[in-house]
Amino acid sequence: MLSGLPKTVDLYRLAMAGETHVGRVKQSVFKRLVSAAHGAERWVDVSLQFGMEQGVHYLRGGLTSEFTVICQRCMNPMEVLVDTRFLFGFVRNKEEESRLPEQFEPLWVEQMETDLLSVIEDELLLAMPMVALHPSAECPAWKDSTVVNEQAESDRATPFSVLAALTRDKH
Repeated sequence: MLSGLPKTVDLYRLAMAGETHVGRVKQSVFKRLVSAAHGAERWVDVSLQFGMEQGVHYLRGGLTSEFTVICQRCMNPMEVLVDTRFLFGFVRNKEEESRLPEQFEPLWVEQMETDLLSVIEDELLLAMPMVALHPSAECPAWKDSTVVNEQAESDRATPFSVLAALTRDKH
């Protein structure tokens, strides 16, 4: 885990103490993420800073890792770099959420102890592409479909060529 952090933590206590934790977590720890990624033997670099600002207990963090996912066009593995930053303000109810300054994203803290790995996994999942696709120039399926489309276009008659053929048949 991260720099001696337990699986569950009291986020408010960490924020009041102004703690910072930097470390690496194996991708395989994140069970929901493993199903979205193809293989999970790499590391996620994690940086977490807890504190208080403008009367708000917060968690500022950054996550960086490279994942292998499946291209949804060609169904081959591809690499995706995830590099995300976040700033959460802790809230316990709607009233606290409505008073949260604009730069903070609300993080609902419903219990004293919060599963920090779950929070990290949620952010990684949100940072992953919704539909993983190779860049067009690198995708074998895109190259094949381009050749087929170009051939189909050259075989297809234009509306004006059809009209010309009709006028030739009348004379």
